[in-house]
Amino acid sequence: MQQRFVVQSTSAQNEPKSDPRTERWLSIDEAARLLGIGQSTLRRWSDAGLVPVYRTAGGHRRYREADLLAVLKSEARPRRRLSRKALTDLSYSLYQSQLLAQVTTRPWYARYRPEHLAELRTLGRQLLDLTFRIVNRAVDRASLVRAGRALGHRYGEVSAAAGLSPAETVEAFLAFRVPTYVALAQFAEREEIPTRRVLRVLSELTMLLDEVLLATVQALSSSVASDEAAS
Repeated sequence: MQQRFVVQSTSAQNEPKSDPRTERWLSIDEAARLLGIGQSTLRRWSDAGLVPVYRTAGGHRRYREADLLAVLKSEARPRRRLSRKALTDLSYSLYQSQLLAQVTTRPWYARYRPEHLAELRTLGRQLLDLTFRIVNRAVDRASLVRAGRALGHRYGEVSAAAGLSPAETVEAFLAFRVPTYVALAQFAEREEIPTRRVLRVLSELTMLLDEVLLATVQALSSSVASDEAAS
C-alpha cells in the first residue's frame, strides 16, 4: 500500500523532487541498521537536520534509502564531539572507584610525598586535556608529541625524586593511564561513536602515551645518573 508523506522535518523545506511512489522508504529501525547506528542517535541527527527525514500521515518517521546511501557514500555522517567534561568526569569516577583502592596498596605509592601526588594530579589533568584534543582533532601530531614528551619528562623527574625504580615508575604510569582508556571506551559506547573513529582515536592515544612513557623513563634515568654522579 502506498504511503502518503504529508509532514516533513525541519531538515527539508520542500517536497522531495522524486515521486514517493517510486522510492524505497525505510522505517527508523531499517534506516538505523543501514547506517550502523542506534535509533536514538538517528532521531537526534534527524531532529538536528543532519539526516533527511519525512513523516507519514500518521506521524511515523520514514527515511529515503537514496538519502541514506548518499550519506554513507560521502562519509558525511554527523560526528558527535566528545565532551571534555564527560570524559573528565568518567576518568575521575573510574579513578576514585577502582584505581585508587588498587594503587594505594602498592609499595611505590607510599613513596610519593603529598606534594608529589598533587603534581601528578595536575599532570594527569594535562594529559587528559591532550586526550580530549586528540579525540576532537584539535592538535597536530608534532605538537602532540612535544606536549606529551614534556609531560613524560616531568613524570620521570617526580618519580625519581620519590625514589622509584624504573620498573616501579613504569608500573605506576601503566596504572594511572587505565582510567583514560576505559573512560574513552565507555563514552564511545554510550554515545554510539562509529567503530572506525574509535579505533583511530585509540591508535593515536596509544601513540601519545607511548611517547609519554618513553620520556618518563628517559627523565628518570637521567635524574638517577645525575644523583649518582653527584654523590
